[in-house]
Amino acid sequence: MKLYYTPLKGLIHKVQVVAIEKGVYDDLEPRPCIPYEQWDKLAAANPLSKVPTLVLDDGTPIYGGHVIYEYLDSLKPEPRLFPTEGAARWVELTRLTLGDQLFDLSSQRQFEIDRPEDHIRNEYRDRIEAAIKRGLDRVNADCAGYEGLTVGQISIACALKYHDWQHEKGILPWDWREKRPAMQAWFDRFTDRPSFVPRDDEIETRPILPTKDRS
Repeated sequence: MKLYYTPLKGLIHKVQVVAIEKGVYDDLEPRPCIPYEQWDKLAAANPLSKVPTLVLDDGTPIYGGHVIYEYLDSLKPEPRLFPTEGAARWVELTRLTLGDQLFDLSSQRQFEIDRPEDHIRNEYRDRIEAAIKRGLDRVNADCAGYEGLTVGQISIACALKYHDWQHEKGILPWDWREKRPAMQAWFDRFTDRPSFVPRDDEIETRPILPTKDRS
């Protein structure tokens, strides 16, 4: 299976964690790409030219993170990352969306602050930051009840890894751990597993979009 994705040095991708936990990581052929520049690499499989995109051995394309994760989960019975029915399924799909949105909002914030100074919409940036912090507070309030290994928890943990990556790069000025001890304790326990070890450190990468000099 060919996996089109954008590697960022030191960043953990949800698809990596899911594939490793399901025991199918070695079945993936990584196809690193930058969608903004390499449209031809993706367009044949995904008309939107977005990552991640998975192409099966028979040429069938699967795109959209949620769909790829559930497909990989279907390949082997254990561990079951997506509950198949009942209230547990809706809880995990909601947590999966929460983690995805924490990631997406942080990306939106980065795009906003990378505008020229006189074009940054401060009110919009502040709304994004407020939404991110509300999401983090919800995780901090709920994480004591998280159990097992599920796709929702993977999504949230990877979003927090992304926040750490942005904080280290000077993109996100505040640390999500501040005043959220329960979430920090859960995160440290949950990510202490081989699937959360970066696999892209040997790949030479560059920013997806030009960014301001924050040195």
